[in-house]
Amino acid sequence: MKRVLLILSMVLPLCLFGQNNEAKYLAGAVPVENGFVTFKKDFTATGKSKAEIFAAIRDYTLSQIVEGDNHLPQSRFTALDEEEGIIAASIEETLYFRRSALVTHSTRFFYQLVYQIADGKFSVEMRRLHYLYDEATAAGIPEQEMPAEKWIVDSEALNKSKTKLTRIAGKFRRYTIDRKDEIFLGVAQAVGADKKVEIRESY
Repeated sequence: MKRVLLILSMVLPLCLFGQNNEAKYLAGAVPVENGFVTFKKDFTATGKSKAEIFAAIRDYTLSQIVEGDNHLPQSRFTALDEEEGIIAASIEETLYFRRSALVTHSTRFFYQLVYQIADGKFSVEMRRLHYLYDEATAAGIPEQEMPAEKWIVDSEALNKSKTKLTRIAGKFRRYTIDRKDEIFLGVAQAVGADKKVEIRESY
């Protein structure tokens, strides 16, 4: 009996960790606003001027996203207005599901980033997400855009009970959320933001 309890004490924490780790991808993780998938965050950057925040966001977005390791040719800034405090970029990049010397599994990922900047604070919005799945093209399936609204939302990427990701759409959902988190964390660190609040206005 003691041996059984010992084994359970070792296994249960691992199971719970897996469940908690998976929870970030489940119901409500992909907000839909006015019919479109839209991720938003507000940040505060105490003591930072509008100009300082603008410069930090511009430099981060250029080096890590527009010209980042996985960027593709269409990536570019579409607005750089320091006076209005607006930075916008249209991004095309490779989103890797698996990458090794022997196997590469990826999709082309398109989205827009829009930053609103003021003294001591800024917001970031990720919107207009869609995909072009290279694996489908390689298999002879005609290339077509896959909008996030028909692909990674709860109704498409979760099972009926909303407890698990589906095999294919769920994979896109997981890696999209991870990429969003990476970008939002990266820009916060670049600016030196000291507080962040996630906005989920509708689902």
